[in-house]
Amino acid sequence: METRTESSGSRLRLVGVCFGLAIGGMGLGIAVLVLAALLVFAPLELTISPTASLVLSLVAIQGIAFPGTALLYFRYTNRSLREFVPVAVPSLREIGITVSAWIGALVLVVIGANVVIQLVGTEPAGNAAAETAADNPEFIPVLIVLVFLLNAPGEELLFRGVIQGLLRERFGPVGAIGLATAAFAPIHITALIGSVEAALVTITILSIPSIVFGAVYELTDNIAVPTLVHALYNATLFAGLYAVSTGGVPTGG
Repeated sequence: METRTESSGSRLRLVGVCFGLAIGGMGLGIAVLVLAALLVFAPLELTISPTASLVLSLVAIQGIAFPGTALLYFRYTNRSLREFVPVAVPSLREIGITVSAWIGALVLVVIGANVVIQLVGTEPAGNAAAETAADNPEFIPVLIVLVFLLNAPGEELLFRGVIQGLLRERFGPVGAIGLATAAFAPIHITALIGSVEAALVTITILSIPSIVFGAVYELTDNIAVPTLVHALYNATLFAGLYAVSTGGVPTGG
């Protein structure tokens, strides 16, 4: 029979493994970017534009590193990733959940952001991807496509499918959602611009949609659903940025 100390130790090890997967996935993505720069762009003396750099980052991190980290972990543990992370074409019920969660996440973020900013008196940090997109609005439609193809699938596979799934085995659904969010939101700090206080505000705000994505995964047990919610959520933010950048709506909107 497992003692309380053994149980606590195994839980701590699992948390360490899951946070290690998050950090390892980001580290692998950065390594891929560095290798691409050293082995491809430097020898050919190619200049990387900000938009090209953003695409390369999406491909390296969300397209290669996050799925690769998930596959490597499951190969190392002799488990089946396909069986562990259920995926299916969303049913009509799941489509309804997707739409509701997408709109709900946007509303909750607006409310939550206002509350957090008023409480701490600090504006959120800037986002490098958003600034690049704002400076190149004609590129935003490409980013929206990449959100559906790379960004949301890569992040949801690693953070909800693998990390949240592993944590659920020891902490249950609620604990798994909270801990997966604690791994997911801070990992975005590499893309933030501003003070430490501003970054903490942004990370706090990012926790809100992460909780929604996690709850949707627990509700449906289908990774395709939180992936769609995540993609629609990010696509909406980019669409709003496009409207602002092209003069479609006032900056305050």
